[in-house]
Amino acid sequence: MSGQTNKNTVLVVENSNTQARIITEHIESITPFDTIVVNSMDALESRLEDAGNDVFIAVMNLNIKGAPDGEAVDYVLARKVPCIILTSTFDEEIRNRFIEKNVLDYFNKSSRQDLEEMVDLIRRIYSNHEIKVVIAEDNSTARKIMQNLLERLNFTVLPGKDGAEALELIKANPDVKLLLTDYEMPNLDGFELVSEIRKTHSRDQLAILGVSAHDSGAITAKFLKRGANDFLKKPFEVEEFSWRVTNNLNELERVRSIKDAYSRDPLTGFYNLGVFIEKGQLLLKEGMKTGNEPVLAAFNVDNILEINSKFGWAGGFAALKKASSLLDQHSFGWEIIARSDYGFFILADDLEALKRDLSSVKAALASTEIISGPDRFMVSASFTLSKGEGTDIDTLLSRAAMGLKGLQAKGVNGFSFI
Repeated sequence: MSGQTNKNTVLVVENSNTQARIITEHIESITPFDTIVVNSMDALESRLEDAGNDVFIAVMNLNIKGAPDGEAVDYVLARKVPCIILTSTFDEEIRNRFIEKNVLDYFNKSSRQDLEEMVDLIRRIYSNHEIKVVIAEDNSTARKIMQNLLERLNFTVLPGKDGAEALELIKANPDVKLLLTDYEMPNLDGFELVSEIRKTHSRDQLAILGVSAHDSGAITAKFLKRGANDFLKKPFEVEEFSWRVTNNLNELERVRSIKDAYSRDPLTGFYNLGVFIEKGQLLLKEGMKTGNEPVLAAFNVDNILEINSKFGWAGGFAALKKASSLLDQHSFGWEIIARSDYGFFILADDLEALKRDLSSVKAALASTEIISGPDRFMVSASFTLSKGEGTDIDTLLSRAAMGLKGLQAKGVNGFSFI
């Protein structure tokens, strides 16, 4: 699925207008993706010629006008567009036929639960390109099979021919989220590999799926005791492979979401003030040791309470979200950024660079129209910079926050160095 990542349209191939509406509403209500609908082979061919560059996945009925026996699936797959099959009847023969054709999965279109799982798969396929997966497998055929299945799901795959090579791949790519490892391998077997990885990566940082053809239940138990998240016996069904991979990654996301709820600002996704203080103190101490003490900035939209009063709290949220988006775009090189009710706070190493960045954000915000429902309005922002040798994070933070409060009391679109 290389090259799919910038596409955002789901192609729905369905001959029933009612069913097509149910499917598209389900997709569009839960995801940010656009949908286009076709109900015949002629319309499909025409639409892919016009919009093929925007389609990253197709959801297909097997029987449409001009293609009564699944010919449309072959056509779409031939154009390198991944397919999900929706059907009201599915026997083993049909399943085998389309699994062999490398469709992603199949769902019962009459089942609401199946539709929800289908949407979750679409969302997963779209986001999988950001996820790195390492394979540790000495058998080249088995390694290639798993690599093909993972690439079909849009993952970035890093194959290793044994445990030692896989370990080096993970060391070189610390953001790997999933490892699939065989048991018996030269140099470093699966058990040893899992034990080594768990020294640096916890279960909620990197999921490990043990894979083996051994019938012994002891192999499964040993993998799990060493730190694997799950186990898959070879040979496996394509669906089981895909679901175990997806479920383990979903569990990582669930744990991360729980942690984020305690560490992130829900409006902007930046760290909350508690995390900023904790991490900021460590950064400050490290800077003092190296003689490169970081600078702290306080930044906020001017007159935010007046904006809330005039345009509602939704208007204030829209202004803060726009400010956070601009800050995020300019955040390269910053150490950490957070938001609280007192504004945005940033720690960075380079005072002049941070001043330039925040001045650019301030100018961009002042020239951007904020849209909130029917309201259109303009805003401004102000910021302060503070740096003090030997100062702890609480003192530096209070100094910057109080300086910003005083600055905004005097007017808008301001800057000061405290």
